[in-house]
Amino acid sequence: MPDDNVIRPAFGTPRAPREPASAQPPLRILGTGAGHRVGLIRDPAAEEGDVFRVVVGPEDEAVVETVALLPAAEGAEVEAERIGLAILRTLEVVEGAI
Repeated sequence: MPDDNVIRPAFGTPRAPREPASAQPPLRILGTGAGHRVGLIRDPAAEEGDVFRVVVGPEDEAVVETVALLPAAEGAEVEAERIGLAILRTLEVVEGAI
C-alpha cells in the first residue's frame, strides 16, 4: 500500500488536483480544532482496496487530505478513530497556544 499520501517529505506543498468532494465517500467528523476538522472516511473503492482514511481539512472548506490510511481489517476502524482523536487533540493544543 503506498504511503505517499500520509507522511511525505514535501509537507505543506500543493498536491496534485483533488477529487471533488461530491465524489468522495461520506465523511464522519470527529471534531474541530485550530480552524481544521478531523474526520474518518471508509473508502471501499480506494485504489489500495477497502480502507479507512483519517482526514484533515480547513473548517470552512469542503476539501480534506488523508493523513492516515488503514486497511479495513478487524479493529481498523477503532485504530483510525484513535489516530483521528490524537490528531484532534494535537490541533486543540496548538489552538490553545495561539
